[in-house]
Amino acid sequence: MSDSAPVAAPPAKLSWYRRLYLRVEALSSTKHALAAMLLVSVVDGSVFPIPPFALLVPMVLAQPHKWWRYALMGTAASLVGGFIGYYLGVLLHQGAVSFLQIDLDMRIQRFGIDATLGQLLGQNFWVLALLCSVLPTPFKVVAIGSGMVGVPLDRFFLAAVLGRSVRFFLVSGVMRFFGPTARKWLRV
Repeated sequence: MSDSAPVAAPPAKLSWYRRLYLRVEALSSTKHALAAMLLVSVVDGSVFPIPPFALLVPMVLAQPHKWWRYALMGTAASLVGGFIGYYLGVLLHQGAVSFLQIDLDMRIQRFGIDATLGQLLGQNFWVLALLCSVLPTPFKVVAIGSGMVGVPLDRFFLAAVLGRSVRFFLVSGVMRFFGPTARKWLRV
């Protein structure tokens, strides 16, 4: 009989998304954490797949007294990114409408509704934008979608300010007041 020790299984290969997430999260322990969070917050509104909360959560856990500052700065940076995403959506809308020959002036007169397709999308999508800005929905989807369907800029701005403020202050506040035990419930 041999006295060989059991061989440990090799670690499972991480997906590209998980590796990227871990790299972004690792930035939270560097001296450039705030700049990285602001950059990720801006780019999150248009293309980046990792939410800024991957940086925000460890930053607040490391320095809980700065929770409101991080939330405020993250909200502002996220709004800048939201505007970039919104205008990206406007460009996509212009290209898609002309390429697909979609008629947004088509009148809908059913179920007590009398409006054009463009009016229905633009006037009502902002409520969805507000909800999705708070919920764990990728903000880039909200921003680009708002631009694509023609949500009036003032309504998008209102939805984004309210939604992103609630989201950043809620995540940051929970981390500040409930600490590491709350992190496992949030799983951002």
